[in-house]
Amino acid sequence: MNQKKPRWDFFLFLMLGRMLLAQVSAESDTLTQSQQLSLNQTLVSAGKIFELGFFSPRSSRSLYLGMWFKNIPGQRIVWVANREDPLQASDSDAILKIGGMNIGYNTRSGVKLVLWSWQAENDPSPGKFTIGLSVEMPPQVFTWNNYSRPYWRGGPWDGGNFLGIPDDEKGYASDINVVVNKQQESAFFSFNNFNVSDVIIMVLKPSGLLNMMEWLENLNEWHVFWEAPANPCDVYGTCGPYSVCDMGKSPVCDCLRGFVPKSTDEWIRGNWTGGCVRRTKLLCEISASGNATKGSESDNFLQLREMKLPDHYTYFYDYEAQICKEWCLNNCSCAAYVYPDGIKCMVWTSELMDVQQFPYDGVDLFLRVAYSELGIQFPIIFRRLKLISVDLSFGFEL
Repeated sequence: MNQKKPRWDFFLFLMLGRMLLAQVSAESDTLTQSQQLSLNQTLVSAGKIFELGFFSPRSSRSLYLGMWFKNIPGQRIVWVANREDPLQASDSDAILKIGGMNIGYNTRSGVKLVLWSWQAENDPSPGKFTIGLSVEMPPQVFTWNNYSRPYWRGGPWDGGNFLGIPDDEKGYASDINVVVNKQQESAFFSFNNFNVSDVIIMVLKPSGLLNMMEWLENLNEWHVFWEAPANPCDVYGTCGPYSVCDMGKSPVCDCLRGFVPKSTDEWIRGNWTGGCVRRTKLLCEISASGNATKGSESDNFLQLREMKLPDHYTYFYDYEAQICKEWCLNNCSCAAYVYPDGIKCMVWTSELMDVQQFPYDGVDLFLRVAYSELGIQFPIIFRRLKLISVDLSFGFEL
């Protein structure tokens, strides 16, 4: 599928230009149309924060026009003007930091801004990975491979945090800001206002690894205080649909309650991507076929605690909790619902994908199951599968 890739570099160029113009106070900040910038010259912002000039990535003979932090060693590149058209004659990551820079979208205007990784350590041309917000309400933060295939998912924004990122002290959330406008059909992610004494950046590496880093002035080095994916369960869809990934268990993949492996052979081999299928048909499914037994107990919901919510939800922002539950129960295609603070009603009418068990800071997910499944704690077939596969290892490599 050929999708038109959004040109985020043009918008960032305009933002950076506005930033530099806003700080102009001396000739060293500006370059007129009649002047040239030589290879050994740079422009420095009036606040002495940023420097613009030509650079060559390490082990490369190509020349680029870029911008970096003026007073931080190592020339951490934050923007490249000609990343797809180098001049022939460091750092290797895409970076989001500058005050006023956004990633996000506005569906009415057709704007979509993403952060694009470099191709390699010595090649700043657009790489395989991008990070941005999904076009839905509430928006989710994603890292995509080849712009379309999810690689990592941070979950929906609840007004203060991304629900797919466990953080007991909410350390990452204090540094970011997401502005959602339902009327304008837009959402934009940015860092909070720039503080000279507290430099924090988001780095998307060529491998797809996403880092949040801060500059430690006393140690004269960058410190990574958060990264994703941090483990196999963070990689999108590791365990397939209707399953749950739990780093506290071995193997890490398990079927959700009421579900069994779609392929027992593949599951035993440690290939969980096929996921699971429902073991017992729902009463609503049986009733639709006319085979329901008189007096059969209705389907109900099993409460799963501390969960990373599945992908592909439907959002009802004005539904109260009881109405949300009833809507799901009255629609046979509805597999689960939640009612988290800051978001309200979310339901799932398709496969439950990318579910994770968190040790803390997760959300209660109400999973629809047949009544007979409510009292089953450890299915016999599952006990056997776990005994067989206990020695299988899970390989994880970025």
